[in-house]
Amino acid sequence: MIHATGSIRIERPAEAIFDYVSDLRNEPEFNPDASSIVKTSPGPIGLGTVYEEDVKPLGDFVVTIDRYERPTLLGFDAKNKRADIRVRFHFTPDGAATNVRAQIEFRLRGPLRALEPLLRPMIGRVYERKRGPMLKRACEANLPAGRPET
Repeated sequence: MIHATGSIRIERPAEAIFDYVSDLRNEPEFNPDASSIVKTSPGPIGLGTVYEEDVKPLGDFVVTIDRYERPTLLGFDAKNKRADIRVRFHFTPDGAATNVRAQIEFRLRGPLRALEPLLRPMIGRVYERKRGPMLKRACEANLPAGRPET
């Protein structure tokens, strides 16, 4: 299994970032490997919401929100025949900004498991160097600044 973490500070409120990330249909804005995302479960987004998406190069995934503690903890469990991926986002408010920490557990299945030692160092770097900064840009471009009104 591959474990990776990454952190980024986003100049937007935790509630807004949480809502943005929990709607997986926004993912292509910060993950160019994700596409064709469809919410397949009825009702509002929350614990148990299910999406289907295509992620290069591993193919179609069924993704379930398995942690939903707005606005501090959001978890996704993604599965397909090639891999199981669990992602946890921790949102920590810091004034008008939010510190976002992602934890990724990545397990390849079948013969692909032999690639895990090669991929291990790359997975962490991808979040730190690409996905985190892309998430920051997407949130700061698409979400209003300041604290949400209550």
